[in-house]
Amino acid sequence: MGKYLPVIKTAECGSLTKAAHVLGYTQPSLGYIINNIEDELGVKLFYRDQRGVTLTENGQGLLEIMKQIETMEDRLRETARVSQGTLIRVGIFPSPANQWMPSALQKFYDKHPEVRVKLVHQMSYLDGELGVREHSLDCSFFTGKSPRGLESVPLYEDPYYLVVSTRNSLADLDQVSVWDLVDKERFIPTNESCDAESAIWNVYQAFAPSQMVDARPQENQMTLSMVDQNLGVTILPEMDLMGRLPSQTLVAIPLKEKLTRTVSLLCPRSPERPPLTADFLHILQSTVEEWKQAGVNRAEQWKKK
Repeated sequence: MGKYLPVIKTAECGSLTKAAHVLGYTQPSLGYIINNIEDELGVKLFYRDQRGVTLTENGQGLLEIMKQIETMEDRLRETARVSQGTLIRVGIFPSPANQWMPSALQKFYDKHPEVRVKLVHQMSYLDGELGVREHSLDCSFFTGKSPRGLESVPLYEDPYYLVVSTRNSLADLDQVSVWDLVDKERFIPTNESCDAESAIWNVYQAFAPSQMVDARPQENQMTLSMVDQNLGVTILPEMDLMGRLPSQTLVAIPLKEKLTRTVSLLCPRSPERPPLTADFLHILQSTVEEWKQAGVNRAEQWKKK
């Protein structure tokens, strides 16, 4: 626990009692710690009354600095653990994490029971690239071309599908060209379509004038729910559809354009790759190969027949 975390949590909770419960202290011991910090800094941080505690003006000014110190100390401790080989930080996004990580983690922990794996959710592929480049991540799931100075190791070629409601006239088609749908179908955006590095970015741009929602959904389930109501159509990769289809009211139709995304693990280049990261990559590769072999007929369970 960092030195200033008691002050930060007390400010967030607005109560010594609540903050003590969160931190695992007794209320008197937490009050003693905060009094010592106030004495050390020479300023009063909190006003105390029967309703709880509130930050003083000085406390408000110092709180943000304390948070920055806590963040840097966390980063320092993490970096030390990485250098000791007791921590690996992996950037993830939902579909590969759901399909591959449980099995990969089991194998990794069997081999490295003393190592902690920190999974960091990425809002976009660029977040993963920045994390690996800035050394806040050891590796990250990624799609697209390898950025300069890093290596993107391919794991799976993930095809895109048009997803429509069974009430849509397209539902009976065996395949469809997305370009035939421009100006004819309302498009509901997804995380994939809104990412400039996505393989369907250009498709999204063509549909944008007639898109159904002017927003960037953070969860593709929201998009599928709207398609389910026949409010429009969308395009999603196979891995995002696994576990969400089959459905009595949704259909995934193959695209004539054969659009795909390459799901990879982004790492430092091989000569610069730490042994623990290299080991995680090898375990993940073997996990994905087993997943592929086990899933030869899996797609037939949910794809349009």
